[in-house]
Amino acid sequence: MISLFYRFYPFVLLVYCCSTTLLFGKGASLSELELAKIVTRQEKLFKDGKNWTETALTTEAQEIVTRYENFLLDNPSDLNGYLLFGKFLAQTGQAEGALELFLQADRINPNIAVTKQYIGNFLVENGKPLEAFPFLLMTTRLAPTEPVYHYDLGNFIFLFKEQLEGIEDHNKLSILMHECFKEAAALNPKNFDYHLRFAQSFFDFNNSMHNEAIAAWDVLLNEFGKRTKDEIDYIKISKARLLLDMNKKGDALSILKTIQSKVIQKEKNALIKKARGIDGGSSNKNSFNSLSYPSSSKLHLSYTFPLDPHILRMKQVTLKLFQENMLNDLKRDVTQARILENGSLSLELSSKQK
Repeated sequence: MISLFYRFYPFVLLVYCCSTTLLFGKGASLSELELAKIVTRQEKLFKDGKNWTETALTTEAQEIVTRYENFLLDNPSDLNGYLLFGKFLAQTGQAEGALELFLQADRINPNIAVTKQYIGNFLVENGKPLEAFPFLLMTTRLAPTEPVYHYDLGNFIFLFKEQLEGIEDHNKLSILMHECFKEAAALNPKNFDYHLRFAQSFFDFNNSMHNEAIAAWDVLLNEFGKRTKDEIDYIKISKARLLLDMNKKGDALSILKTIQSKVIQKEKNALIKKARGIDGGSSNKNSFNSLSYPSSSKLHLSYTFPLDPHILRMKQVTLKLFQENMLNDLKRDVTQARILENGSLSLELSSKQK
């Protein structure tokens, strides 16, 4: 089907070379020029292929695959070749083939974040979040200034916290999750989604940082331009919850009275009763479950774990033997990951075995 070549993989792949201009400068070698030609063809495929016939699209995609295969036969140690070929297969829905290429790239250089990301994502999709954890941790260490890696790790911890109870210091995962969102928002201060998850994460663990949490919600309310009424009311009701936790009932009531959105009237009424001293029952503090973000303003997080249906619906394991062998044979360079009291990471590394 033509759609096969436009079913982009659920996670963004931050290959550090995505265009011929960035890939190679002046004085490029013959192998680099050949790789640049392949990249140009695949860019044209994704840009113009929607207007081609199914036969033409399939033929061109196969030609690109053949050219990548021939390139790697001639250049078996070319890291860029494996990364770019792996990215192409991932973008066209060929996850297992992409995995093999990223594993080979990881053998050539174990310090590339995108390879750790893909291996981790593959393990998650196949129901192995515990095994995926060290790989996703490593992305934030190998590319500490890339906000999406911190953001994805925070969302991964949120979704799979129960499955991660087998790791050391799992009780500190909520702090690590919070710090991940904080770092993502700091690295990309103009991204509304990053700031939203940072603000929400204050509800995910017992903390006394109420003033910091209030400030995070105020940033969302005041620094991101015009929002929909439902979005504004969602931010307001979240701030009101915090004010009630701080025992500032009058301030909370003042905010609650301004909320009109129908989608959160039930939560609003419960908080009003709480503010007036009427027992309305305990409220689940979880940031995604207690309050539903307005359906008219869904977060646009195509590459993240919680809202992606492809992640929530685990794929059937069609290559179980291959996957199990992969886990047994994989020479990992991460031997242990520990979470410190302040939420930072401590990774113990060892050289890869020969």
